[in-house]
Amino acid sequence: MARPRTPTKKALVSGAALKDPARYKNRTAPANPNPVGTPYKGMTRPQLAVWRECVANMPWLNAAHRILLRQVCILAAKMEAGEELSVSATHALSAMLSKLGATPADESKVNHGSDDDDGGSEFFGGVGGSRLN
Repeated sequence: MARPRTPTKKALVSGAALKDPARYKNRTAPANPNPVGTPYKGMTRPQLAVWRECVANMPWLNAAHRILLRQVCILAAKMEAGEELSVSATHALSAMLSKLGATPADESKVNHGSDDDDGGSEFFGGVGGSRLN
């Protein structure tokens, strides 16, 4: 099995990006100009509340995430209502949040879409001459 990909920020802090800048210089995220859009018709109020919370807290979401986000809304709304989720439903919710980049460990893998300086250039000197993603 292949080694897990080292998050770019971790590579910068650990010095791995300085050791092998070619490995990190061309990392980019796919560009998808289509926004996540409006919630699906037929969603309940609790599901809509989860949708709005997710969109507000995860600005990198786009149209490609809509179906997965809907599934998250359904399960999270049940959890918020006090319904007991099965172990498999809880695991599914956790996996979906991870795929959306909504966990602390997965957030580092997300390109947040900012073209601004990430604040580390004064320490790392612009490794590879381009912004790392």
